[in-house]
Amino acid sequence: MNRGVYTIASGGLAAQARLEAVAQNLANGNTVGYKAQRVAFDVRPLVNFPRPVVDRIAAETVPQLVGIEQTRDFSPGPLTTTGNPLDVAVAGRGFFAVATAAGERYTRQGTFAVDAEGFLVTARGDRVRGDGGDLALGRGGGDVVIAGDGTVSVDGGRVGRLRVVDFGDEPALVGEGEALFAAPPGTTGTPLEPADVELQQGVLERANVDVVSGLVELIDVARGYESYMKAIQRLDEVAKRSIEDVGRVG
Repeated sequence: MNRGVYTIASGGLAAQARLEAVAQNLANGNTVGYKAQRVAFDVRPLVNFPRPVVDRIAAETVPQLVGIEQTRDFSPGPLTTTGNPLDVAVAGRGFFAVATAAGERYTRQGTFAVDAEGFLVTARGDRVRGDGGDLALGRGGGDVVIAGDGTVSVDGGRVGRLRVVDFGDEPALVGEGEALFAAPPGTTGTPLEPADVELQQGVLERANVDVVSGLVELIDVARGYESYMKAIQRLDEVAKRSIEDVGRVG
């Protein structure tokens, strides 16, 4: 088979992976706490694949895609003031810890509310974890104050402190939905001390997605993907014609 097919197919696979990531990012451009998906590629020369190549220079320079890795960009998103006392943004390091049916998970989506039992919950209904377990604010309402170190008070009385967990400069967290993450097996984060926590009440962290740049990239990647598909189609037509011509000569 023409080695050009492998090169073009590699480009098409790379373009498809980028297209999916860009589309996912744009779809969540307004999702609070969303972290953009990025794509990394493992590209190697086409050496002895699938059989020895006569042209040594081409074999060493023609790229072949051998791996695609989806990663998350955990850089901070822009902060927006809402004035809602139950909206909280992590302005520094770390993630809110929340209790889910699958176990403890982590998020920077601070759109909180109080459920019927008086517990602080996420927009999904998962209970937010405090330093003593699920954080209860009580059913009576009251004036909620969330300090920069995560201390939560209702009507002047301390009810707990938000548990904020850090996973280092390059978190190896696994995405579970729009803005929820799980720690890899065998990995645990480090609960931040009050002095290391930076929270802002009445503020939300928006998605770290530049929608305008994403739209431009989407158009560019879509055109590139279409070009790869057309190139493969042309190679297929050329191969078909060659076979037919050989058949006529014979």
